[in-house]
Amino acid sequence: MSPINQVVQKAICRGYLTVEAECTLCQYFDGNCNLRDITAMTMLQRALSSGQVKRLSKEDGQTCLV
Repeated sequence: MSPINQVVQKAICRGYLTVEAECTLCQYFDGNCNLRDITAMTMLQRALSSGQVKRLSKEDGQTCLV
């Protein structure tokens, strides 16, 4: 399992995405990624949109995502 997939799965299981996890995703995604990584990011986006996962960075005003 790729590092991106691990971070995404952890966020979905916990129900929240930490600031640190967002930063980690940004770092990994800026490098080489494959179709599985893109699929994992799509799953995370859907979970965020549906409210299944909450962004902690949004609550405290911090973010790594542009």
